[in-house]
Amino acid sequence: SVLADVDFTDYPGSLYAIARSLNVDDAWSAGLSGLGIQVALIDTGVAPVEGMLHAGKVINGPDLSFESQNPDLMYLDTYGHGTHLAGIIAGKASDVWDDYTHQSKDKFLGIAPDAEIVNLKVASYDGAVDVSQVIAAIDWVVQNQYSQGMNIRVLNLAYGTLPQQPYEVDPLAKAVEKAWKAGIVVVASAGNTGPDPMTIGVPGNVPYVITVGAMSDNYTPENENDDILASFSAAGPTVEGFVK
Repeated sequence: SVLADVDFTDYPGSLYAIARSLNVDDAWSAGLSGLGIQVALIDTGVAPVEGMLHAGKVINGPDLSFESQNPDLMYLDTYGHGTHLAGIIAGKASDVWDDYTHQSKDKFLGIAPDAEIVNLKVASYDGAVDVSQVIAAIDWVVQNQYSQGMNIRVLNLAYGTLPQQPYEVDPLAKAVEKAWKAGIVVVASAGNTGPDPMTIGVPGNVPYVITVGAMSDNYTPENENDDILASFSAAGPTVEGFVK
């Protein structure tokens, strides 16, 4: 493993440290590791890196990016964002054993290490994407939630655009709402247009989704009492008045 000599306890900002601050060990001890669950990741693709190489770890959906016509780039991450998120969600080092709560400190584990990633590539090397591509990917997820033995329970959307109209009539928001109505937990980014109130973008402004912002530990990882919203993180309420 390329991570074999890394002790993640030396890095307060590592995923290992963050997982412990979230008490993920308790979830793992209760048998909640993502087993049998697929997470649909609509992003920039997923590269075959260490931690994502287990058989069945990455299931390729359609490639809706402008790179899809190049067989050497189809499904693959040429930007880095999608692979980064896939590792956080479900990464799992190849030499890890099943008792995750007693795992060696140098073994990489995502938050749900037994989950599988459904890779829907919509963006190319520059990370940009058209709203229509994202809507098409969301529609595919809803239509194929249980296809071919899959069990897609979570949809991750780390994309956003500034609201141009109420969420009730916004096409992207309506697509996300359709996924929610299908029983899929939708996780969307708040956006990086903060810190002023009412800066949350679409689809994070949809009231039915989990909207994720960013925080800063003020360079004191041992003290959670001074944690604050990151200066760039978009903030609620939404323009419609929903608390986020």
